[in-house]
Amino acid sequence: MELLIIDLKEKLLIRRKNEYEKMQQYSTNEAHELLLISSGKIIELDFIINSMSEMISYYEYSKEITK
Repeated sequence: MELLIIDLKEKLLIRRKNEYEKMQQYSTNEAHELLLISSGKIIELDFIINSMSEMISYYEYSKEITK
């Protein structure tokens, strides 16, 4: 289970990077709405990635306690 979460987190980091690169290609005058959509996606991905990092940290901490 731990490896699945780590793998998913890595995939989300790649997706965030791709979305950020796509956002940089938009012209601010032409694609204001696309910039807003991409920035919203990046914010959501950041939240999910941070939550997964906290889950992994908590799992590691609880694993140490049980030893």
